[in-house]
Amino acid sequence: MVRTIEFVLNKDDGSTIYADHFFSKEENEVFKYRNELQKAIKGIREPLFVCYFCGQKIKINGGGQTKKVLHFAHRKDSDICHLKTDTNHSSLEINRLKYNGAKESPLHFETKNLIKQFIDLNSDFSNIKVESVVKSNTNYLEWKKPDISAIYRGINVVFEIQLSTTFLSVIVDREHFYKENQRYILWVFKNFELDEFKQRFTEKDVFYSNNRNAFVLDNESINLSLKNNDLYLLCYYQKPIIEDLKIKYNWESEYVCFNQLIFDDLNYKIFYFDVELEENKITIELQKIEEEQRIFVAEKKRKQREKARELSEERFQIAKEYIEVRNERVNFLRKKELYSAERQIAINERHNLFREINEDFFIRLKENYQIRSDFKDVFYTPEYELSNELNRLFINGYRLSETDRMFLRVEFNFELNKKSKLREMEILYYLSLSTFYIKLKNPKYMFLLPKVERLLCSILSFKTGKIIGYSFDNLIQVAHHTFSKKEHIQIFLNAIEAYYGLGLLLSQDKNKKFRNKLLEYQNNKPEQSTQYDEMIKMIFPEAINNIVNVEKYV
Repeated sequence: MVRTIEFVLNKDDGSTIYADHFFSKEENEVFKYRNELQKAIKGIREPLFVCYFCGQKIKINGGGQTKKVLHFAHRKDSDICHLKTDTNHSSLEINRLKYNGAKESPLHFETKNLIKQFIDLNSDFSNIKVESVVKSNTNYLEWKKPDISAIYRGINVVFEIQLSTTFLSVIVDREHFYKENQRYILWVFKNFELDEFKQRFTEKDVFYSNNRNAFVLDNESINLSLKNNDLYLLCYYQKPIIEDLKIKYNWESEYVCFNQLIFDDLNYKIFYFDVELEENKITIELQKIEEEQRIFVAEKKRKQREKARELSEERFQIAKEYIEVRNERVNFLRKKELYSAERQIAINERHNLFREINEDFFIRLKENYQIRSDFKDVFYTPEYELSNELNRLFINGYRLSETDRMFLRVEFNFELNKKSKLREMEILYYLSLSTFYIKLKNPKYMFLLPKVERLLCSILSFKTGKIIGYSFDNLIQVAHHTFSKKEHIQIFLNAIEAYYGLGLLLSQDKNKKFRNKLLEYQNNKPEQSTQYDEMIKMIFPEAINNIVNVEKYV
């Protein structure tokens, strides 16, 4: 039995509860929660687990025809929810629901109000507001609603409480907005994990983007704030040190009041310990040590050379010949190894860049799709093998499950709306290849797909209005590139007319170069290939069926 509700919101602390992980607990623990959830439904206690999408109370049921599988479920008489009616939500909407859901938790509410209470006690703060809209100074359509906004000594500051998992895109978007509008941002955690293997991506993202400083409002912070009539926070930071002639970092922590914090005027961040400044000092110190070592080594070599000159001419000549033979052999081996190493480095760098550009996709793949499949697993393949693995998977007869199709549809639409300058490195290119494969019924066509995938990507670019698989800046450049394959020009023009409009494309042809190519094609009529027509028709039928009248445009 497939669990329809993959995750729910814990109203007590704002955390996300994933079904597969939750139901792997001991049965007695699960049934304690089952009892508490029923109490919440009866109104005996405050709500505990609720649905992210409709906010209604959730219960635990057991079902399945052959085996009882514990799962989250709505009450039978509950209101309409998309999980009960199979309405799809995009990954962006799911992320927004999770972020906003966490902000409604009692823990988030308590933390937010404690911070407001403490800064109210500091006379340097004024105009303190809770969840008040902050509008952009340059674009009236852009706005944010921080947990707390205030003015500190004439400077605009905002506090954002971070309790749940948030995608890097949300963090970057908020930090960029506040920076553009000259507002300093301070992220506050309720707890922060020092073990790097236990740290959430959210903690790492905030920590490293804030000069390796993380702020926590724990019980001791609350006591200090009440005692001193000011906001106190526990600050975790990494202090750089020199160890084995390398810069390493030690974890440090200190309780600090707000007046002790440093304001970064360049990035509009707030921190306590300036790690970057300390890194610069350490780097200079390390350079001095390395220079001393270099001088020491140079002096040692000088003495060795003097000693060598004291040798007799005969012994010196023998040593010289031996060194020359040895160096020739070493250089030969080094050149051979260097070629192989440089090639592997280039491959690794391209793969690392691919993972970085598509980081949010791989985060969603890991966190949002708990049901594994051969199709989803292909996307963990190194970038330089990804096309071959997709080809091999489908040629061997793989058929997508309904879960696979939903994954492909949701991720394709999500990636389609992203902006990137390295489009040939986007995961969207490989998702597009997947859509081509599933429309081809015959393995013979799947085998031939790599021969025309560039043409198919060009057609898909005009169908979606987004450049896919190329690094061009606009569609007119895609048209110029594809026009060089003269045996497929007619199919390409048919597709442009059907999906985009040839007249619209020509209106973007400012220097008339594409119009001239179109005129040349109309006059010369180069022979067109029909070898791939059948497979192109399966994917883009309009490119075969709708013949464009080129004469009316030239």
